[in-house]
Amino acid sequence: MTQARLKTPLATSIPMRPLPKPATWSAGRNARSSHPAFAGVALACALALTVKPAFAAQPFIWDQDTNGIDDRIELVDSLGYAASFELGDISLRQRILVLQDVPNLLYSVYVRWDHAPTAGDKLALTLLGMPVLSEIEALPATRSLATFAQVASASQLPGVERVEAVPLLYPETRDGTAAIGVRDASSRVFPTIASAAPGAQGHGQVVAFLDTGINDEAEGGYPGHEAVAGRCLGGALFISADPLSQTPYSGSMNPADHGGQVTHSHATHVAGIAVGAGATGGYAAGVAPQAKFIDVKVLNDAGNGIAVPEALDWCIANRDRDWGSPDPTERGIDVINLSLSSPDASDGRDIASELAARAVQLGIVVVASMGNDGLAGHVPSPAAGDGVIAVGAWNDARTPEPGDDSWPAFNNTGPRAADDDGDANDELKPDLLAPGVDVLSANGDVLSDGTRWQRLSGTSMAAPFVSGVCALLRERAPAASPAQIRDWLRATARRPLPGAPAGASGTDPRWSSTRGCGLLDAYAAWLESGSSTLTQARRLVITGTDVSVTGTLWTGREAGVSTFAFERAPDVGGAPGAFAAVDSVPAAGLATLAGPASVTEYARTWAVPPLERGQRFWYRAGYTEAGVRRASPAVAFTSAGGPRVATLEIRLVHDALDSDILANVQARSDGPVFALPGTAGAASSDWIDGSSSTGTQAWTFRIPVPAGPAGAFLPPSNDSPWTLTVSDGGSSTNTGRVDEFKLTWHAPGGDQVFTAEALPQQTLEGSSIQVRIPAATSGVDGAGLESGLRVWPNPARSGRLLRFSLPPAAGREARVFDITGSEVARVRLTSTATGWQADWQARGADGRALAPGLYFVRGRAGPTSRVVLLDP
Repeated sequence: MTQARLKTPLATSIPMRPLPKPATWSAGRNARSSHPAFAGVALACALALTVKPAFAAQPFIWDQDTNGIDDRIELVDSLGYAASFELGDISLRQRILVLQDVPNLLYSVYVRWDHAPTAGDKLALTLLGMPVLSEIEALPATRSLATFAQVASASQLPGVERVEAVPLLYPETRDGTAAIGVRDASSRVFPTIASAAPGAQGHGQVVAFLDTGINDEAEGGYPGHEAVAGRCLGGALFISADPLSQTPYSGSMNPADHGGQVTHSHATHVAGIAVGAGATGGYAAGVAPQAKFIDVKVLNDAGNGIAVPEALDWCIANRDRDWGSPDPTERGIDVINLSLSSPDASDGRDIASELAARAVQLGIVVVASMGNDGLAGHVPSPAAGDGVIAVGAWNDARTPEPGDDSWPAFNNTGPRAADDDGDANDELKPDLLAPGVDVLSANGDVLSDGTRWQRLSGTSMAAPFVSGVCALLRERAPAASPAQIRDWLRATARRPLPGAPAGASGTDPRWSSTRGCGLLDAYAAWLESGSSTLTQARRLVITGTDVSVTGTLWTGREAGVSTFAFERAPDVGGAPGAFAAVDSVPAAGLATLAGPASVTEYARTWAVPPLERGQRFWYRAGYTEAGVRRASPAVAFTSAGGPRVATLEIRLVHDALDSDILANVQARSDGPVFALPGTAGAASSDWIDGSSSTGTQAWTFRIPVPAGPAGAFLPPSNDSPWTLTVSDGGSSTNTGRVDEFKLTWHAPGGDQVFTAEALPQQTLEGSSIQVRIPAATSGVDGAGLESGLRVWPNPARSGRLLRFSLPPAAGREARVFDITGSEVARVRLTSTATGWQADWQARGADGRALAPGLYFVRGRAGPTSRVVLLDP
């Protein structure tokens, strides 16, 4: 969508134009009035506006004949009511607010003055039959309702610059936080802000969302959505032109969204992206999960709005307000998020765009979506405002890595229409891109239980990623101006972007009309906010095949560095030991972030010797800058176990998997055992509809089966089945299910796939279920969690307590082997009613904590064994 829409969406500072006579604009905060002819009229919410800068040498974009009357009003007067809609079709979105009355059409308008309107000015309007419905405090403008004849007369009044149509604004309708470098539990994107500064979560920052209303409060049986409940500091209502329904400057309230499928709980989804706490365990947490918000409803339950200027004026008036929070840092408004836009393009001089620019001048970071119309050279209001960060969408394909990314065709592109103020830089919009396709966030449906989530797409979803990062940057640098923050984001945005259309260039070499300055990179912006002169080691990605490890380093600015070294250290008790260089590359990157590229990529690959297979090491990038030795943060990586003969794929659904589930796959009853890692080791995850108690978080694991003992049990057969055992225990409020269990045998003649049947199968609290390939009767291990050989927790921490439980035939002793087959520990067992049991501190025979990695546990007697994964 494009009008004031629910958008299921920097290098050099751009100077702001001076706005005319700011000292005379204030007309008083209680200047709003009502008119009986206007009260009770159902109005659509419109957001596309136009604002005229001082010293403009060319006409306002919607007054090309310079007669002081919005061209769109003249078009409707000439062609009729249908001309107020897109393509003249009343089944599409209405562009400007026009009411059908008899015998005339009524136009909702702003009268823009060249001075603060006096009592005489307002009387002159009233005498024309145009009620002064409200006044804008931050700009010299009044709102009214008029026939075309009255509009024409008003345009001739002394001091009236123009009569401007009121546009309608519409919305622009987990993985993204990793893709932009905020957090990634799997470390596939590293470093991130969360790894470098775990405490950086937006504390003390206040983000205002001008949207459909956030469903954070209890209502009937709805408890408020879990991601945003208890986070609202205040809010306001601006969904009609009737000032009696609008929240006064000194007022505050918490609105709601009852639009259902019309609005898709748009504001709740948007807020969840920027500041949401996430679901159980922080799943799908927002960018700045400790920030608070102001809820300003400007889009009605039909999904459109016309009072965004008044809402922006309210935010400006409350930019330093004490909301009554006991935390003294939670004051005022730090960031405004506008996931909405007008159907029509703007040159930045409509009322909403100018008010957004005014908020930026007064110290508020303003972020707005670019719209979803797929139009070239089309920058809508309020994204068109000078200094407003205009955001387009990027498709991260729901993965952290960039290789499968693409540019969505629904993006509007720049540049903005020129305003001839002598500054060509303020036409360079969009500013940047952010994830905006299939973004998972909160579903605030008031008919739900407050734990529902949904995926939406659009520039509406992209904007709150940027707003959340702005909150993190303001938390770190409270004194930073909106221009500084915008410049950090533009300078460090990732460019070029393979797959994005080339687009037109601009006066800034970093910018292109299709991607702005590039894709939002939160971690790089974080580095830039700390220093704009030092070398940036902005990504260190360690990946592996069955027989090799590859290190990929992304740098930004390279400040006098001659060489980058890939350094590695052994794991010592969960921490890196002494680092040593394993490879190096000559520095050949960018000395500045001011050019068309912002990233230099270096990659090196190393073979894994047999003795290092399955071992854990730490990697970092080291370099010398101006005589000072520096290094990136270090990331741990466990090498693969060697050439594989098969791959296991398991999909488990469970909302407390790390604390409640033990799962492994065993070849036959006497073959090797492969333990499932925790959620950080999942290949992918997704949220699925259902109950959190029975599972809404789906985790997919892909486990390589190395060549060796497992080969004797392939292919799976009735004589050599492969069995997945899932034990559910520890939380009486969470169960889950097995959705998929598949084994791909990489046979000499080509891959062969074996799939378990009778799925999905529910887990049972306090018991173990088993699923077999080839298919057999799946069932429950009636002996419960203590049957067979069990080790828990698994994965476990090196040097920490584990518990063994073995069957009676196992004997009085358990033996522990490393991946090479060497025995590293023996554990004395004690007899229980069902077999043998022992507690073990994950230490070797010498009493030292075992190094993280894979180990096998086997009883003294019997063939059964289990794999244990020790983490740092």
